[in-house]
Formats: sequence, structure tokens, C-alpha cells
Amino acid sequence: MSELTIAEICDRFRGMYVPAVSDAMYELGMPEPVLPSALRPLFPEVSFVGVAFTVEGAEIVPAVSWDEGEQRIASYLEVFEKLTPDSVMVFHNTGNLVGHFGELTGNSAVGHGCVGVVLDGNLRDTAGLRDIGLQVFYRDVNPRSGIGRWEMVACQQPVTIGDVTVHPGDLVIADFDGVLVVPKADILAVLARAEEIVGIERNVRDDMRMGMSPLEGLAKHGHI
Repeated sequence: MSELTIAEICDRFRGMYVPAVSDAMYELGMPEPVLPSALRPLFPEVSFVGVAFTVEGAEIVPAVSWDEGEQRIASYLEVFEKLTPDSVMVFHNTGNLVGHFGELTGNSAVGHGCVGVVLDGNLRDTAGLRDIGLQVFYRDVNPRSGIGRWEMVACQQPVTIGDVTVHPGDLVIADFDGVLVVPKADILAVLARAEEIVGIERNVRDDMRMGMSPLEGLAKHGHI
């Protein structure tokens, strides 16, 4: 990507917040790919930054036996061995009949360096996920097992959630304000501008606390 490693880039983005990164993209004339606000966080106070590892899943219609289901889910379970540090699993799923991600696979994800999950689908085992502290932005909950009723149909291919297409290697930054995707090719430019904005906002914040009006702050700093 550059002389910076993925770990270094993610660490620098972790010093920011989603609105500042969104502002950076806006000021650079880029689209701001924000995922649907219907995706809600398991932990409202927990943010994450990482690189997208994508999974596309679909219902098995009609459902098959447990034994056949075990065979058809095997390729998905092998995916967890491919996760790397600073990865974010990004799922798109069709259907609403089962839970698409839970605590046992969550433990494996964390063990392989995953820092967060974006789940356009149903979560289950939420108590266990809370115990391990894995942040998940999810669409809904459903306790039903997916074995025999769900399978992975693609991995590390672009997935579309709402009107946003996420590519493997894109940067994902998420906090209570939302989930924002920074395309891989734009990460360094956005990083540089976002760091500038965070510094400017620090000065604006200090001035506001000293009694300066927002209009005066905009005139002085060119940002509000």
C-alpha cells in the first residue's frame, strides 16, 4: 500500500472518529460510503478500524439434512484460518431464517486477529460475543442454527450492503455514528486529510469552550 504497514495505518485511523473521516472524504471530493443505519452495534461505546474481509452467504432452499449441511458449511468454517490481524469480517446474507454469525465463530475470528464484524444478517449468541468483547454491527437477531439452512457462496469478493459495495482490502471504520468504508486506493489520501481535520477540530473545540461562536470558529479555522 505504501511504506506504511496495514497495522500502522489502522493504528492512525483509530485516533479518529467516523464523522472526521467522512468529512475528509467529502472535502476531497469523494463519495462517503456509509452503510445503512439499520446496522446496529452490539456495544454502543466500542469502535473499530480494520481491513475488509468479505463473505457472501445465502439460504439453502429447500433446507438439507444436518449431515449435508455440515459438508456445505465446511468451506465457510475454513475461512477463519485465512483471517489476518486488523481484519474486519464484512458479511452480506440473503434471507432471515437463521443466525448468520455467533459466539463460537466469533472466538475463532478474534483468535486470528479480527477486530470487528459488519453483519448484514442475523446475530446469535450475543451473550457469548459480549463476553469476548467482539464488536458486531448487525441487522437483526435469530437463535436458529444455519447448518443445513445457510451456506457461504463467495469469499473475498465484492459484497453490496444497501447501496455500498465493499471490496476486500477496503478500510472499514465504525463507531456509534455509523460504519464508513474507505476504498483501498484512497486510504492514504483520506488518512492524511482526516488527521488534519482532527487537529483542526481540536483547536475549534478549545475555542468553543472559551466562548467563541461557531460562526467565528468557522471563519478562524475554516472548519466546523
